[in-house]
Amino acid sequence: MLGALQLTRNYAIVLPSLLLLLVSGNNEVGSAPLGPGRGAAPIFNSGGIADTPAVKVASTHAERRMTEEAYAKANGLSPGQVGKRFAASGVLRCPGGASSAQVTGARDVITTVAHAFRDACKPHTSPDKCIFEYYLGTERRTIPLSAALWMGSCVDSAPRQGSADWAVARLAFPADVTPYEVYEQAETLVELERVLAVVGYDIEATGRTDKDGPFNKTIQECQIRDVRDWQTFETNCEFEFGASGSALFRLWGRRMTMLGVVFGDYHDKSYCPLGACEFKSRTWSSLFVTLRGEFKDRLLAVVSQSAAK
Repeated sequence: MLGALQLTRNYAIVLPSLLLLLVSGNNEVGSAPLGPGRGAAPIFNSGGIADTPAVKVASTHAERRMTEEAYAKANGLSPGQVGKRFAASGVLRCPGGASSAQVTGARDVITTVAHAFRDACKPHTSPDKCIFEYYLGTERRTIPLSAALWMGSCVDSAPRQGSADWAVARLAFPADVTPYEVYEQAETLVELERVLAVVGYDIEATGRTDKDGPFNKTIQECQIRDVRDWQTFETNCEFEFGASGSALFRLWGRRMTMLGVVFGDYHDKSYCPLGACEFKSRTWSSLFVTLRGEFKDRLLAVVSQSAAK
């Protein structure tokens, strides 16, 4: 087990009256509450994706994770524009609890984390017992998942390996949203590159409510930091329980494409007892699995079979 200076956790699925914590590798679980994150900037303007993805905003409020409404106001965009652009991000609700997911590549395909369906290498929850929830404006819509599910390979010797913590699932019918794009070529990881994190189920945000309390969708600009290998990497994005499966995006010219999904973090309370601290590798950071290799191959194969692109 790692000592107190290297605590990690997976972003838990939120359970009624309980937080089910899933750890990455053999590391201990950290349970410090997260404070606000850092950075927010528009990735598009009224004409589409912005040529310059970042806009400096003086307000300290704009430096935190923001709801769609706050993001639109801070960056001079209409709520309708922002809501439509990020409508593909939503909530995955299964019998065990809720996490984040997004429509990716085709309108009947979603991406998320494997630990939304399974604990380590134990038998997984049948996806057809789950629903995907998303919003069009204030209208809540839900779609059941089909029985089709693909996840990273689970190895008994490393049952919570981050590089395998991904999942691709099919919806029973298409969502009425524009799916997030997948870059056709191999993804490369660039240290300090600015990226955008979109969380479908942020329980520290308000604006919507379910049986477990308030939640909302949030948006945050952050950076790729410690690049370990092509499979996983750290960022200075900050999240809270329920964010597992949320997508990270980058810009390719005028396109916004998905780069990976968040599966856990390092949150060392001795380093940052009050939250909202500066990035420190393997001490205060978030962990992503890259949309590359088996993850990307499987997603593209499923998307290619869809008639709902």
